Amino acid sequence: MNELLSAMVLQGVLFTALLVSASIHDLKTRQIPNGLSLAIVGVGLLHFSPIPAFAGLLVTGLPYLFAAVLSKGKIGGGDMKLMAACGFVLGPACGTLQSIIGLTLVLLVAVGIGIRSGYSIAKETALPLAPFLSAGGVLAFLISL
Repeated sequence: MNELLSAMVLQGVLFTALLVSASIHDLKTRQIPNGLSLAIVGVGLLHFSPIPAFAGLLVTGLPYLFAAVLSKGKIGGGDMKLMAACGFVLGPACGTLQSIIGLTLVLLVAVGIGIRSGYSIAKETALPLAPFLSAGGVLAFLISL
């Protein structure tokens, strides 16, 4: 029991640190390095169950793949890879929860921009997704405990 708790705490700390790093990188460069997504998958191996991990990778990552294709570049491949990696750690239910929380947060910020600056400004404002998705990921991880 103690080893399981230690592995989960370590996983949570590393997951959070990597999500913060992805967020900072996305804010600065509007890109998420592939190495960060790969490192998040590595974190998923600390407390690994194959079926939930691979189901989470697909269930969480595929909607972002479709969105990246349909949005014509507004949603990038980095967001898709980040979410697939997070799904690997969180599993399908909490990966979906991460998406719901993160996309709700970005929507609230966009509404705030629209109220403050007008709809046309909000529509033209490009927001990096990683900070919002990362906040959703940390909350989903905590809920999963």
